[in-house]
Amino acid sequence: MEPKIPVRTAKEAGWKLSRYNLSMPSPGGEGYIIVNLFTGSFAVYSSLEVYLLSVFERLSEKHPAIRMFSERGLIVNYDELEAIETLSRLAMGINDSVSLTICPTMNCNFDCPYCFENHVPGKMSEKTQDDVIDLTRRMMKISRAKKLGVTWFGGEPLLAAEIIESLSKRLMALSEEYGADYRASIVTNGYFLNTENAEMLSRVKVETAQVTIDGIGDSHDRTRHLKNGMGSFDVITDNLRRPIPFPVSIRHNVSVDNYVEIEKLKNYVSELASESGNKLSYNTALVHESIVFGERGTDISLVEGDDAACIEARTRKISNGPLFCGAQHPFSVCIDEKGKLYKCWECIGHTEMSFGTAAEWNPADPVKSSEKPDLLTCFINSALSVRDDTCRNCKLYPHCLGGCPYQRIYMHNPCPSYKEKPEILLRSFYERMKSKDKTDSQEKI
Repeated sequence: MEPKIPVRTAKEAGWKLSRYNLSMPSPGGEGYIIVNLFTGSFAVYSSLEVYLLSVFERLSEKHPAIRMFSERGLIVNYDELEAIETLSRLAMGINDSVSLTICPTMNCNFDCPYCFENHVPGKMSEKTQDDVIDLTRRMMKISRAKKLGVTWFGGEPLLAAEIIESLSKRLMALSEEYGADYRASIVTNGYFLNTENAEMLSRVKVETAQVTIDGIGDSHDRTRHLKNGMGSFDVITDNLRRPIPFPVSIRHNVSVDNYVEIEKLKNYVSELASESGNKLSYNTALVHESIVFGERGTDISLVEGDDAACIEARTRKISNGPLFCGAQHPFSVCIDEKGKLYKCWECIGHTEMSFGTAAEWNPADPVKSSEKPDLLTCFINSALSVRDDTCRNCKLYPHCLGGCPYQRIYMHNPCPSYKEKPEILLRSFYERMKSKDKTDSQEKI
């Protein structure tokens, strides 16, 4: 007869409560919401399940609840901080894609008071376009990437539509040469998103567009106006009524002035999509401070407190993955019309924040070929903000991963606005789960 193996408790087997659990009573009264910010699991638990979690250390390691809790990350048998850092380091080493944000011009026909850019006339020269192609070739060769992603940015990129078309064809050919998948998107104010330009963008494999609308009619025109002060709402919405062969994300930059229009604009976009047959979606984003905030002569009041927390929470995922932002990846760069390189959209056009040039920067020797290496390394190293003790001790760490690198480096304010009231985040997750009408209470958001 074989000796009986003693049954260990979960604690004796090395299980411990995750440091990244958040919980609150369910607003619908079904039980308790528990989310794990590392695994991304979200579920509504019964009172019995919550009790079992509270005493899990005393349960047998073979108890069915132990398996459920461990699969969802509520209990762990490893160091979560070490795991987060490991995943971030591994993600930094995955070079399966090259990402370019290209500004064919920094000029713009709008004069938005919260814009973080310096608008200057001029378009990308043929020489700079050649430099962009040569840089892309170097990046594809060194990375051995199988994906090339391009975002057309500005300024207003459609002021240089002919460059988008011609340079896209060269980038598509280069992608084919390296056997890579090519995908593109555009961030545009929508004023020139007419039928001709929409069809051109579709031909050069632009798959998505982002257009900002800040309210209905005059509410939009107060912040999204032309340089001569004239409004833009009617032109933009007329363009959105015409057939557009790719999805368009409508971004609402939310400030105190247009906060009350969130639901109204959301409904308007839904009606516009139904009316036009176009694939239009609605998203909110808080207007935030940048290094040039307040320099355009018009004051913009920022949404703060619980209102800001609710707006920010409604668009956030439980878990962001191993990297917060493409700026932290070594094979992701932004290029202005002069060929200067940056790591972040919000730095583009501020030449003092450029780390190098498309003509000279070599990803095979990224530090030595940079004009200002610190402006490259500070973004890449922000992916490892676990060395920041504030982040290291924060329950939200796997959710925010140290926050926006730009905000961390330049504004010293990377924390989400709901940090001190995580119940706002949980309530947002719950409402999204309910709106999707899932039959299974286990939900990844």
